[in-house]
Amino acid sequence: MKPEQKKVWRQGGLINRLFQVKILAAILIGKTLIGLTRFLGRGGTTLPGRTALLIYPDLITFLSRQLKAGIILVTGTNGKTTTSSLLNDILEARNLEIIHNQSGSNMAWGITSTLVAKTDWSGVLKSDWALLETDEGAFPNLVKTTGPVGVIATNIFRDQLDRYGEIDLIQAAIGRGLENQPAGGFQILNADDPSLVSLTGKTGNQRLTYGLELKQLSATVQNTGRDLKTCPVCKTELTYDRIYFAHLGHYHCSGCSFKRPVPDVLLTAYNPKPDGSAQLEIKIGNDLITLSSPLPGIYNLYNLLAALTCAIALKIPAAQAAKTLEMANPAFGRMEFFTLEGKNLVIALIKNPVGANEVLRTIMAKSADSSLLVAINDKIADGRDVSWLWDVDFEKLVKNQGILPHISVSGLRAWDMAVRFKYAGFDPHKLMIEEKTDRALKYALQETPPGGTLFILPTYTAMLEIRNHLNRMGLGRPYWEER
Repeated sequence: MKPEQKKVWRQGGLINRLFQVKILAAILIGKTLIGLTRFLGRGGTTLPGRTALLIYPDLITFLSRQLKAGIILVTGTNGKTTTSSLLNDILEARNLEIIHNQSGSNMAWGITSTLVAKTDWSGVLKSDWALLETDEGAFPNLVKTTGPVGVIATNIFRDQLDRYGEIDLIQAAIGRGLENQPAGGFQILNADDPSLVSLTGKTGNQRLTYGLELKQLSATVQNTGRDLKTCPVCKTELTYDRIYFAHLGHYHCSGCSFKRPVPDVLLTAYNPKPDGSAQLEIKIGNDLITLSSPLPGIYNLYNLLAALTCAIALKIPAAQAAKTLEMANPAFGRMEFFTLEGKNLVIALIKNPVGANEVLRTIMAKSADSSLLVAINDKIADGRDVSWLWDVDFEKLVKNQGILPHISVSGLRAWDMAVRFKYAGFDPHKLMIEEKTDRALKYALQETPPGGTLFILPTYTAMLEIRNHLNRMGLGRPYWEER
């Protein structure tokens, strides 16, 4: 807590005392509920935060102001969890005390629970930074309440249609958040996403961008799930010189001056290896650094660049940050790798067409002797509308049944997923349908040959269920255990 805050905290006066009581009550009840829900095995991210905010609605602001260095918010449709995890590793490598909502509970109440869990019982927070993944819809208000030093925006795609509608609403929300950020900080944006580049933000904040300069990818990758086709400034159709996936690439508008900026951090070489890792070459101004990325998938190149660009904004030497990134592990539920009973398990969250297509592309690059479990829920955290499944290119998966001869579907919308596979062309007689995720997991494991790989593609709440099932099998910690 800063000296001026301690002075206010200790000042007398009836009104101030009442606020102190409310703040302490919110923290004490919140911490008690966190402990209780974890003891009961129910997690500890929603109920404690909601309750604490009901008692004292300005609790996030009060706690945010106690941080020694400040707050960094990470938002966007895809890549929030992985980007924040990579940046967290970079900061921790410098012996900084970081608060990080690792489990991905990124609404106001989840962030409140994360902050409350790190206070002592008197309400004091002693950490250096808070690094918080933030829901796009909640982003504008969280910028107001936390006053972040830095903001990272990864991309904008269609996601959770029941909440957001089309991407223009997501774009508007992120734009308001950038406008709300106090001057004197920094903003990290994906230069290959025209919907982000068009956002002006508030003057007085440093803006850094990152992107890809890879000819071999643009020559082979098709434009799937493209959400943005017209210029966000004048609505003329955008012209692309290169497309990496969806609407990310090199673009310009023939109707106005809008075009992709030259990124401050640029990936210039990408040499993938059979195990999914890759040798990278990154240009930063006139400097060139190389690193070996352990993370699979083209989408993870963007996540890595976002974390590296933020490190540069924080004046961390790029070479030091690169060494940390070489030791990175996949984030929670994002291509997480486990070994069980002589079989490999890979969990990859899916929640929208673009992300799912990129996961499928990564799977298709793997060898045979694999099986697949797709678990779809439609709870609030997943999004009630599952029509996005029809925009995922499952047809490509079915055309390569030699790689994935067995597919299981599970979750609350298992039958919807089964219908999707049927119309994709998969033989329904070879499809196992089991709504209970624990049973489906056991069956899929049985069907996976020794030494083979079971790919698990769940929505968010289905992922939490599966992670808990795996935890009972002795793999990993419960999902609610924050670092």
